[in-house]
Amino acid sequence: MRLLIYSFIFLFAGFSFTSQVAAETWYVKKSATKLQAKAKARSKVLGKLNKGTPVDVLRKSGKFYKVSAGGETGWIFRFKLTKNLPSGSGGDDDVLGALGGQQQIAARESAYGSSIRGLSPVSEEHAIKKGASPASIESVKEMERYKVDDEALDKFLEEGRLGAYAD
Repeated sequence: MRLLIYSFIFLFAGFSFTSQVAAETWYVKKSATKLQAKAKARSKVLGKLNKGTPVDVLRKSGKFYKVSAGGETGWIFRFKLTKNLPSGSGGDDDVLGALGGQQQIAARESAYGSSIRGLSPVSEEHAIKKGASPASIESVKEMERYKVDDEALDKFLEEGRLGAYAD
């Protein structure tokens, strides 16, 4: 009987140790990423993390990952994290920065900001050759100049039940 009890203790201790050792280091994709108290978009915000901050992924639950960073433990929406350190020093204004390097992001998995693509000089030249009007090209350039602050974007996502707010 004593052998059975010791076996269970060692087995339990082994699983506990394995889960701690198996924690993966991921990185925050965008500055001001919310570290939340619960795995819910509307839960209390414990803090905000900067782009490139390493986090230890402790557990996964639906669309959220439980992470540890800088002594704090909380939850982050899974699409705000990446396995690879984000490249480039363009900061958050570099919308296409998240698409660089070896990283492959499916459209359904991309952060809302990285889904937007501007009109490159090559694309503009192609549009002109295909007969796009100067007014159409200028409209695209005007859209590229439009900026939305993080609070307005978060409100839009919440009201539309998109991203972290989707059911």
